[in-house]
Amino acid sequence: MTRDRGGHPFTVAAWILVVALLFAGTAGVLGGILSRSLVVDLIALWPLLVVAVAAGLITRMLRKDRRAGAVLPLAIFTALVLAAALHLGGWERLPSGAISLRGPAPAEMSDPTELIVQISGDLELEAEDSGVAYQVEPIPRGGRVGVPRATETAVDEAVSVEFEAVPDAPSWYRFSGWSIDLSPDVNWRLVLNGHMQADLTMLTISSAAIAGSGVVRLGAPPETGSSVIIAGDLEVIVPPGAPVLVSGQAQVPPDWEEDGDRHRSPNAGADGNWTISVQGEAIPRIVEG
Repeated sequence: MTRDRGGHPFTVAAWILVVALLFAGTAGVLGGILSRSLVVDLIALWPLLVVAVAAGLITRMLRKDRRAGAVLPLAIFTALVLAAALHLGGWERLPSGAISLRGPAPAEMSDPTELIVQISGDLELEAEDSGVAYQVEPIPRGGRVGVPRATETAVDEAVSVEFEAVPDAPSWYRFSGWSIDLSPDVNWRLVLNGHMQADLTMLTISSAAIAGSGVVRLGAPPETGSSVIIAGDLEVIVPPGAPVLVSGQAQVPPDWEEDGDRHRSPNAGADGNWTISVQGEAIPRIVEG
C-alpha cells in the first residue's frame, strides 16, 4: 500500500497565501503603490514574526496530523497582515509613524496664522480638535514626498508655519504626500499647493491661496467674508445657499448670476461672502453640496 507523502491541501493553500502576500507587497513597493518605508517597518516588527514562527513550529511538533502543517504558514500570514495594517494605520511606534509632527497649543498661534504647504503629491487636510494647532502624518503610499518638517517664524507677533520635506531624509522614507489636521480654534491664512483632498468646513479661514488639483470643501464664510485665490484643476464645494462671489472663468451652478467672467450666488451680499478669484488657464468647478 503506497502512502501519500505530499503536503495536505490546507498546508499547500496556506503557503500559497504567504507567497501571494509577499509577492503583492513586493510588487506594491517596487511599483510605487506602497511606500518603501513598509520594508523598514517590517524589519522593526521582527519580534512579531519570530513569535508567529515559534507558535507555528511548536503547534506542528505537538500535533501529529497533517493538517497541523498549515498552522505555521497561517501564523506567518497573520503576522504579515497585522504588520501591514499597523504600517498603513500609521502606528506611532513604527519608524514610519514616529516621523509625524505635532504643533504647539492653539493659544500659541497668532490671529491669523499663516500656513504654507506646497508639495508635488497628495495633500489631505481637515479640522481636528486634538489639543494642538496642527498634526502632520505621511500618507503611507508610494510617492516622492519626503519626511515633513515644520518651520515656524514670527514677525511682529504674526506667526507663519511652513511645512517642507527634510532634504537629507533617507530614500526609504518617501510617501505619496501628507495628511494634515488643523485646529478649528485657530484663524488660518492658507497657502496650499498639491493634489487636494481638503475639508475646510470646520475651520476659520481668513484667506487662502490654493493651487494644484483635487477637491476643496468650504464651510460657511466668516462674518466679515474671506478671499480665496484658486488656480488649477480644482473642484470647490460650497454649502447650499452660501454667499459666493467668483471672478474669473469657472463652472458654476446654473442658478447663479453671470456677468462676463463674474459670477454671483443668489445669497451673495455686500459683505460676508466667499470671494473666489480664479487664476491661470484651468477652469475650476464651483459646486454646491
